[in-house]
Amino acid sequence: MVKDHGFNKNELLIIFSKINLAFADKTKKKVSNQTKRKRMTWDKYKTLFITEKRINDGLQFWQDNLSTIKRAETTYNVPSEIIVAILGIETNYGTKKGTHPTLETLAKRSFGNYRRKKFYQKELEAFLLMSRQHAIPPLSVHGSYAGAMGYPQFIASSIQHYAVDFDQDGKIDLFSNPIDAIGSIANYFDKHQWHDNGEIARPISLNTQHLKYAKKSTNKPKKNAQYWRNKGFNIDSDIADKTKLAFIQLPQEEKNETWLTFWNFYVLTRYNHDNRYAMTAYQLSAQLSQRFNLNNH
Repeated sequence: MVKDHGFNKNELLIIFSKINLAFADKTKKKVSNQTKRKRMTWDKYKTLFITEKRINDGLQFWQDNLSTIKRAETTYNVPSEIIVAILGIETNYGTKKGTHPTLETLAKRSFGNYRRKKFYQKELEAFLLMSRQHAIPPLSVHGSYAGAMGYPQFIASSIQHYAVDFDQDGKIDLFSNPIDAIGSIANYFDKHQWHDNGEIARPISLNTQHLKYAKKSTNKPKKNAQYWRNKGFNIDSDIADKTKLAFIQLPQEEKNETWLTFWNFYVLTRYNHDNRYAMTAYQLSAQLSQRFNLNNH
């Protein structure tokens, strides 16, 4: 940091001396909760986020920030309900931004035996640069157990690349300013090539021989509808031949759910690579949109 970015060595030494690099039991407990979530079936996973309370809180947040959300939709062509759903899943509309000291989290993951330590070293560098650029004391920042921060739970490199000053007050603040957070989420999806007015997903029944094409992990749409029709897939006739499609399976207690997914579903997985996350965002957004339109007509 001193050599490449002109940081003051003594200041850095003081900052780093104030963090606790011993692994606390609390962190281990938290990580084991995350492991449990990773193994959760889709039917359980979605009930964590698609609840009456989260839908109602989302409608309230949407109403409270109506003009900003509308402006973000118009500026970036990303639907309002997607922006609101992401904020709902990530931080319950800004009410739960995480309590883990971010500098400590990133340092532990950068220099321990952590399997992705190269990634976290880059994030630590980005975090220190971000703190300096926005005049934020590095020790004051708290976030998720994995170093995500603020309303949208961006990691430091995402703040560098996608955060925007959406209220044009001369500074970017994703920690206490919902306006910048709303604009930044919309910008994130726009930069990942969200297709304007594009569909996201629809359920599909697959026979046994087609099931092998439905991935449990992220599946980027590479082949078009014509290709799948030629393979004998029963693709709805309203889908144009040239539309690129992919198929996913969502693990359930009984029978896995199978879905046909479009490009925008893949874009949702750029925010979080878990198909269950992307499907939750899609389904929560659909509920929000439906209720919002009912309430406002």
